[in-house]
Amino acid sequence: MRLAVLPALLATALPLSAQWDLRLELPRPTGQNLPQTLISGTGQLVAGDFDTGKGFIATVNHQIFQVGPLLKLEGGLEYSQFKADGSLATGTTAQGTALKQQGVGLGLNAQVWVPFVGLAGEIGLIQRFQRYTVDTAGASSAKDLSRTWLRVGARWRIPSVLVHPYLAASYQQPVSKDHPVQLGSASDLGAYFTAQGSGQEFERMWTFGVGVTF
Repeated sequence: MRLAVLPALLATALPLSAQWDLRLELPRPTGQNLPQTLISGTGQLVAGDFDTGKGFIATVNHQIFQVGPLLKLEGGLEYSQFKADGSLATGTTAQGTALKQQGVGLGLNAQVWVPFVGLAGEIGLIQRFQRYTVDTAGASSAKDLSRTWLRVGARWRIPSVLVHPYLAASYQQPVSKDHPVQLGSASDLGAYFTAQGSGQEFERMWTFGVGVTF
């Protein structure tokens, strides 16, 4: 009986023995806070996918310590980029506009493994340092961001011998954020974009990705 349990315990401990963790995720950010964009008498001020976005997150984690075969703490460095596209009404014409965030992050991530099944839950904090850029018809403005994000996720380890690939999913949101800007007129758009870069950018996101530990 003990001999039968030993291989299962070793398999559970394999991912925890890895020192490095490389992960690539595709995020689906939402929450650009663009309410009331259709104003009576003025037409549609904003159109497109400003309230959603696309991009990627590349992360390198390294083990800090582990406790037994089921708990592990990592520290990591990431590079992320998010982008949303649409159009902004200026007078009687609509100008193509892109909203973009990109930068690096420093994070701590804890893994709690479920015995024998290759599943782990994760919770971590990421301090992201990003540049937020608004580009309208070739004219751009930018602000620097520094926000702390909470990440709650899960991973499933794909059985392997030499390296340990896995699938990952997570939900992320800033620890704190400001209230949305309410648009009541065309002039309020200026106030909205001024507020961007101070907590009005992407509010939350789901991510799905792959990784490998070794």
